[in-house]
Amino acid sequence: MVIGTHTSRCQNRPVDTQARRETLRSLFDVALASVEPERLTREALSEGPGGPATLIAIGKAAPAMCRGAAAAIGQVTGICVTDHVEEVPTGLELVVGDHPVPGDRSFSAGRMVLEAVTRSTGRIVALVSGGGSALCEHPVEGVPAEFLAEASRVMLDRGASIGEMNLVRRHLSAIKGGGLLEAAGRPIETYAISDVCGADPNVIASGPTVPQSVDPEAALSVLRRIGIEVPLEVAGAVSNARPDPRGRANITVLADGRTAAQAMADESHRLEIASAVTPGWLSGPVARALEVFILDGRPGLHVAAGEPVVEVVGRGSGGRNTHAALLAASAISGSDSLFAAFATDGVDGNSRSAGAIVDGDTIARGGDPAASLDSSDSATYLAKTGDLVVTGPTGTNVADIWVHWRS
Repeated sequence: MVIGTHTSRCQNRPVDTQARRETLRSLFDVALASVEPERLTREALSEGPGGPATLIAIGKAAPAMCRGAAAAIGQVTGICVTDHVEEVPTGLELVVGDHPVPGDRSFSAGRMVLEAVTRSTGRIVALVSGGGSALCEHPVEGVPAEFLAEASRVMLDRGASIGEMNLVRRHLSAIKGGGLLEAAGRPIETYAISDVCGADPNVIASGPTVPQSVDPEAALSVLRRIGIEVPLEVAGAVSNARPDPRGRANITVLADGRTAAQAMADESHRLEIASAVTPGWLSGPVARALEVFILDGRPGLHVAAGEPVVEVVGRGSGGRNTHAALLAASAISGSDSLFAAFATDGVDGNSRSAGAIVDGDTIARGGDPAASLDSSDSATYLAKTGDLVVTGPTGTNVADIWVHWRS
């Protein structure tokens, strides 16, 4: 898809592209600092009651959130489920699940979490963050774990929206859609760091502590539309989905993608760079989201947060951010503009990068990108052009940040 191109350079005002690239990289660090989980959780829980608590932490930010919670409330026990090994406070068990598709470790984590909330007799505090949907899972009765895992994989590969994925998850899972609250049988305090549009608690990690309605026909329709064959026993289990769990959600959202985007814009202002946060949320197919995002022709730095989708059509290396960056590289080729796309968790798709920063010379360095785009191999292309940004896991997750810096 041709998004559009800029073909002229400003002859009167030379632009130091390398300096701008370094500025964008430093601005990403500022964005990450604004959504640092340990600090946010410590500050939030310090305002509430102290005393012992059972922590159920699920998501990529779980270890840091646990450290913040322990610092605020003192004695803690419980389980911390995440995607990597990281220090957690004494009294907590660290469990590493699978991501982005639930696997055996995720199902083991799900069993442990359900058992922990069932056993607990005191205060329960849930710490929820992005990635939790895959990391901690347990199927409802009648749904094989293998089917739940395969459905998750196919939905990801075929570009299902986050809304569609969460609809399906809460019909297949005993944890999602308030399942954890139902298992506890009593109130759960929840603190969340959001990776979804509008910081909707129903969608963050598929809402394990949020009572939600069921719509079996809609869930089955999504599965069938994207080409997943639904066995009769699974269809029956979905149709017999549990009624809305009793209880009231008690949730505080600590930060989301807009928090990070605004921090980046604020720091840009401090550096005397004209900047603005784009209203709304990046969503839908990556190519379409990019087309809309870069239409703004005003000079300056434009920042947006969101989580567009890309259909995986090959076995290459990359994710939605490197794919967006490579598409953008064609759009800005020959100009003084820069484009950056960052996964705030530090892991973009199946690549080892967080995303990329591209400029008007990226295509000149790498050549025709069509084959790389057609084979979902954008990260390999951008590694050769020197445009990848590698951070390693950041310990937080508020979806993606895109930046268009136009001269």
